[in-house]
Amino acid sequence: MARMIVAAFLAILLLNGCCHVISAENLKLVDRSVSYRELQANPESFVGRTVLVGGMIAGLNSSGDLFTLEVAQLELLKNGVPDEDARSGGRFLAISSQLIDPLFFRPGQLVTIVGEVKGKRVQKLDDSDYPYPLISVREMRQFRASENFAPSRNPYQNQFGDEKFLRRPPGLADGEPKRSY
Repeated sequence: MARMIVAAFLAILLLNGCCHVISAENLKLVDRSVSYRELQANPESFVGRTVLVGGMIAGLNSSGDLFTLEVAQLELLKNGVPDEDARSGGRFLAISSQLIDPLFFRPGQLVTIVGEVKGKRVQKLDDSDYPYPLISVREMRQFRASENFAPSRNPYQNQFGDEKFLRRPPGLADGEPKRSY
């Protein structure tokens, strides 16, 4: 009996650790040979390909029936969650004809997107023209950024000065829409 309980517990741990944040059907469509560095350098050569990208929301605009999410790209962890400690490879624009509500999708939050590359769009970023890769959203997941836990009064906690250890890991954002785009 004890062996069955231990086996069930280990199976649950393994299954939870291997789950990807994007649906299996959309992951099958992703062209894994496309790196973000290549996409940033020449978006036109990847038009029509489906990519998996993510990062931190920098802004949200809407014009008519088209919603545009500006995202500062971050590398993705194995489960598809953006790595907050990674260096950004640049910015991209995610476009959708379905509502991207600014009440839920706010600057500073993390997103993972599966979408089709549509080319590039040149827009102003600060005072210069910036070529953004343009990605049409097929599926999007949003996550809250990690945050520091309240300081502990335990003198033995965090002896090594690793502040990352004291942060709550990223997870699903509160009020995330539960639908694919």
